[in-house]
Amino acid sequence: MTSHLWSRRSSLVEVESETRVVLLDLDDLAHPPRILAGPAAAVWVAADGSRDTEAVCAEVARYFEISAQDIRTDVETFLSDLVAEGLLVGGPA
Repeated sequence: MTSHLWSRRSSLVEVESETRVVLLDLDDLAHPPRILAGPAAAVWVAADGSRDTEAVCAEVARYFEISAQDIRTDVETFLSDLVAEGLLVGGPA
């Protein structure tokens, strides 16, 4: 996957706790809220608009105390899923 700088759609409202993140898209109220927990929440939090793919992987790996290489494929797949769902936007890093 090409390295992107990941940012969240501006129409999203989120509520974050220690273990999960709840997302609501104010532009699409018919779309149910999305609840992210565990690794999914960690990826979301790391994709804060200031990190590219490498930095997101590094941050998630640091959080779970594992190697970034061990989780890279899973993180990249989930980032792509978030883009497909219209929750995240990837731009040039």
